[in-house]
Amino acid sequence: MSAIDDPTQSEAHCVGVVKSEVHRFDGTFIEPETDQVVVEEPLEIRVNSEAFSTLMRTPGDDEDLAVGLLYGEGVIDSRADIGALSLHGEDALAGGEAAAAPRTDDALLNTADLLHSDPNRNITPPSRQGSSMSSCGVCGKRSISEAMAITPPPARKPTLVEPWLSPGLIGLLPGRMEPLQELFQRTGALHAAGIFDPEGELLFLREDIGRHNAVDKTIGAALLEELLPLNRCVLQVSGRVSFEIVQKAYRAGIPAIVSVSGVSSLSINMARTIGMTLAGFVRDGKYCLYSRGNCLLNSPAQG
Repeated sequence: MSAIDDPTQSEAHCVGVVKSEVHRFDGTFIEPETDQVVVEEPLEIRVNSEAFSTLMRTPGDDEDLAVGLLYGEGVIDSRADIGALSLHGEDALAGGEAAAAPRTDDALLNTADLLHSDPNRNITPPSRQGSSMSSCGVCGKRSISEAMAITPPPARKPTLVEPWLSPGLIGLLPGRMEPLQELFQRTGALHAAGIFDPEGELLFLREDIGRHNAVDKTIGAALLEELLPLNRCVLQVSGRVSFEIVQKAYRAGIPAIVSVSGVSSLSINMARTIGMTLAGFVRDGKYCLYSRGNCLLNSPAQG
């Protein structure tokens, strides 16, 4: 698989949509028709065949999601830590169209099972009660200190940090990503996350009903391509930037986050503390810069 990932050519990006009968009101009449809706189903992530976490997600790119989440939780640090990775259960659209209603039958519960290459690695599952919702990144943590903990990137050879990100390029990224959000174009109901290189070329794009899942999928895809740390890349997201989004980006070595939406106070504080560039409300080439960070150039040129 190429690092330059074309989501329109990936079968995984076609499994997250089903048809549903709806009634549409046009201002005068209510008429029946068929609509396309996003799929939301559980995924149980296991490590060494032991349950680690269950979350709600949009099917597709489940390997990326499992790897990205486990990397963010500090279970794995690189692809070398993955002894094996298998997917079990029925695909959302296997054998035809899936029902729009969520599945609750355990026999149909999708699972991703990662075998750690180090049999002596001590792995402690997070204390999450029940399933993590699609919109939740730190739900179920036992304490505030646990939720606020920052998992640093794996120890690597230090690199010289010099500004490289053009202020003008930031304003262009949303327009480059949105046309490629295939599932969003069909349903209007998914988040997306994309990783761009210094020239503004899209390396990875993933969609999911959960903001955090979309980010985990992109980071997981990059890990499987052995491209971490992404210290000369930008993370573009379609939704608001909260603290845990910054956590995930920092863990992957990403020095800049760009969003078409707003950002939280805690994400600003963390970005400023770690020297990350954080831009919100990026629209029509303009944006609010909440944290300048260490990678932003002074010149407005696009580079």
